[in-house]
Amino acid sequence: MVLVLGLGMLGIAKGYPLGRVSDMGPGFVPIWTAIGLVMLGGAILVADLRPGAGLAVPAIHWRGLALISASVLAFAALIHPAGLVPAIFVAVALSKLADRTNRPLTILIYSVLTALAGWGLFLVLLELPIRAFWR
Repeated sequence: MVLVLGLGMLGIAKGYPLGRVSDMGPGFVPIWTAIGLVMLGGAILVADLRPGAGLAVPAIHWRGLALISASVLAFAALIHPAGLVPAIFVAVALSKLADRTNRPLTILIYSVLTALAGWGLFLVLLELPIRAFWR
């Protein structure tokens, strides 16, 4: 997947002017990111296909997959109507539920601290035009 993503990015960005390091064009970052992805994907492919590499497929962790996906969807659904802080809180809480060993107090602490850090970074330091809470 990494190799395919990198090749796709190269295909899309090939028409953009590259520029130089001191005067970057619009294609500089996408092209070099794509080259890095292609190299990483190639390395993963070589490592996985070498003789003696175990090809056992691990079991899918459905709980983690469902809750992490739900956290991303919840953030996307809540950011506009509820604001940044509640969206971050809910997303982190859902993602922390993916691990069965997390306790409610741990989930609450992580969610609150991450929401406060997100508020501080995006709204205070970067001054992004996003509402902190619903209105």
